[in-house]
Amino acid sequence: MTAPPLLDALHADIARHCQARGFREGPGVNNFIPHSALHAFAMARQLVATGFDRYVAIAPEGHVYGYFFEAAGARVESVFVDYPPTRCETDLDRATLAGRSVLLIEDDVIGGRTLRLVLETLLPQQPRTVALFLGHSSGIQHLRNVPDGIARTYLADTDLVVDERLERQFEHFLAQRLGAHTG
Repeated sequence: MTAPPLLDALHADIARHCQARGFREGPGVNNFIPHSALHAFAMARQLVATGFDRYVAIAPEGHVYGYFFEAAGARVESVFVDYPPTRCETDLDRATLAGRSVLLIEDDVIGGRTLRLVLETLLPQQPRTVALFLGHSSGIQHLRNVPDGIARTYLADTDLVVDERLERQFEHFLAQRLGAHTG
């Protein structure tokens, strides 16, 4: 399996990725370390191959997983929800969501307020479907709090099978992506 120095380099790269988008770890923000980088990598590849029209990370933590979607070739846009969740902001052209399939990228769902704010912002544009990817482990998710309007929820640690081939692909991805950062 993947060596700890390579995972440390990955975590540093993800932190840089989030910081480049203006987000920092701090009070009210989960850390910028994925629960399972292998699962996030594999699920992002699978969902990008599925071909959603739009990928929208719920910032700031959604960009931890957005990192893997961008590495798989998706263009990831943002919506920002403050903490505690009271407002949702975005620079994306919401009119372009009409009739499109949208995948929201988030770390977890606990109370569901964050997702409700995002849906209140995006659903008036009448996307064809809205699905949700949750990156954190299924054991901490409160799926009963996923609001109406989400057509399907994807959980990386339960919706795919990890095998040796997938582990080798992940290690190859890390070596290619982080080779310059591991020295």
